[in-house]
Amino acid sequence: MKSEIELVKTKITRMREQDAGYPVRASVASFLFMVMPIDGQSHPKELERLTRILADDFDLNTEETAALISHAMEQANSELDMETMAKILKAGLSKEDLLLLVSHMWEMVFADGRMHETEIVLVERVASLLDIPEEEVAAAMTY
Repeated sequence: MKSEIELVKTKITRMREQDAGYPVRASVASFLFMVMPIDGQSHPKELERLTRILADDFDLNTEETAALISHAMEQANSELDMETMAKILKAGLSKEDLLLLVSHMWEMVFADGRMHETEIVLVERVASLLDIPEEEVAAAMTY
């Protein structure tokens, strides 16, 4: 009998194979996940915020959200680079959705009540890769 973790991995594998949008969700989740440890520590409020954003934006249940976050954690240590993920997102999302991603990244920055310079640099780097002008990046803080 398969364990619950194995069942979730099987389900996420099926999602990847059947859903053309999965690379987009995985890239969004990865960019958001990157904000958490970039300042040297991950705060539980950041994980809560990440969970809420992914569940709401992609209409995922608790199990699917956890699997997507697990995949984002694995992807953070993989060979898939930021440029590749940005290309996936630019091809699969509208400009408004890209701005929403940047806005969500700002939410992640502020989730723990502190803004660290490395977090700002990461958001600006991702926005640059997504071809979002600086003034729109700043405006996305209140999007």
